[in-house]
Amino acid sequence: MGRLCAVSMDHNSSTVETRGAFSARVAAYIDGIVPRGGDVEHLKLETCNRIELYLVFGGADDEREAVSSLAAEGAATMFGGDAVRHLLRVLLGLESMAKGESHIVSQVKAAYGVSDGCGKVLHRLFQRAFGVAAALRSGCHPGREPSIPYIAAKHYAEHSASPAAPVMVVGAGSVGIEEARVLILMGHRVMIANRTERPPCSAIPGAETVPWSEWRERARECGAVFLCTSSPVPILSGGAQDAMPDAWVMDLGAPHQSEPRNRGVRVTLDEMKTISETMTREYGESLSALEDEADRAAAALSAEISVLTDDTWKHLALARARGIIKERASQHARRRGGGEEELEAFASSVMNAFLRPLVAARAAHSSRAWRILSGEGKEE
Repeated sequence: MGRLCAVSMDHNSSTVETRGAFSARVAAYIDGIVPRGGDVEHLKLETCNRIELYLVFGGADDEREAVSSLAAEGAATMFGGDAVRHLLRVLLGLESMAKGESHIVSQVKAAYGVSDGCGKVLHRLFQRAFGVAAALRSGCHPGREPSIPYIAAKHYAEHSASPAAPVMVVGAGSVGIEEARVLILMGHRVMIANRTERPPCSAIPGAETVPWSEWRERARECGAVFLCTSSPVPILSGGAQDAMPDAWVMDLGAPHQSEPRNRGVRVTLDEMKTISETMTREYGESLSALEDEADRAAAALSAEISVLTDDTWKHLALARARGIIKERASQHARRRGGGEEELEAFASSVMNAFLRPLVAARAAHSSRAWRILSGEGKEE
């Protein structure tokens, strides 16, 4: 198959700011390859905690260009089976800040659903990976899972000096809705504000809806403000935070939804990494069986994708060879005389004997060899 690659930058190796810069680098690279058509398959995955690009290169030049364009501190590059293994681990939440969580599945599916850069390899890979991950989660997951909204709420409840005070959730997307529901289940009085009416905040039972124009003023009554919007710029200034010194600011946005403050507690996604590791350490140990099965499944999926795609190039290459034999045999028969069918049979037997080792091989580079022979790849 074309050479599969995954380039990833996540919370383990970067900050919110560096991921933002890397996202721009990835976007620039995609803009550069799109006009060339389908010679490089690509799919970009972007969440609060990770920026990833999955690629299938048409040739070595494409690979060198990608490595050069996407090189950045904190970015990991994986090829072939390692890229397949990484995708499975992402889908299983094993690479998430809240290890084992399942929200990432819908995010990957959404990225795949809107991507127009997938070809036959990435389509096959992602469709199969979704099914494999679902089966692994059903059979090997311990049955409970953490989430960043839960970890943020629990951290606040355990360390706040005024846990009985009302809390404000800003943003009613998927993260904000979950945050509000978790806080309500923990017994907090919850206010929620959203810039638009969709989804309606009133759909969250037990939460008080606050108009967007009033949330900063009402936040002064609260013990904590949970920022869960997707705003590209901060929506809470340092001065506004200083005006409510006793209120915690739990900034769960990427990019940051708040500016630095001079006093009081401000927790961002960058700090949440350490909090999450501490809080879920014991839970993470229960995922060892899932991790082992993910490794085995990744090896099988990688082999399946390779074999299927290798066979495609093999059939194309052999069809091309038969066409050349038939053409040359016909030319020779016309020029020198002799039976065309006998010449064609002799040439076919030589070809089959010469290619027999490659026909039987499943080596790492057999796919590239078949692609070159098919006429679709460049010989170097």
